[in-house]
Amino acid sequence: MIATRPGAATPTRLYPSTTATFDGDLDLIAIEHAMNGEQAQLTRGERIEAARQLDNRGIHSTEIGRRLGVSKDTVVAWRKTGWVIPVTVPDPEPIDIGGATHGRSGYTRGCRCRTCKDGANAASKAAKARKRAAA
Repeated sequence: MIATRPGAATPTRLYPSTTATFDGDLDLIAIEHAMNGEQAQLTRGERIEAARQLDNRGIHSTEIGRRLGVSKDTVVAWRKTGWVIPVTVPDPEPIDIGGATHGRSGYTRGCRCRTCKDGANAASKAAKARKRAAA
């Protein structure tokens, strides 16, 4: 048996849609759970959509943040940007550098793959650390 305080009304359940379960990449069932303060795994776009729908219902930014697990400032920032859902852009494919192998530092000039970028950053940091140690 679920106990409630005498005279307390059951809260009204919020629904993002009456019939659809998906809207593009948005899982409306997960959004529904989050809107009602229940545990749900949401993508960033689903969080923004849930926040937009809660805001349209007149719910305060602090309460929206509590229900979605984000700060009030995040909700305010989403509102200021017009509830724009970010577009995910995959990393660009590495450019063909003519079959050259990755250099000793993990970087080959002109290559934009993650391995080369990380290797170049690590080599740069190591060189700066050596200069600091020598000084």
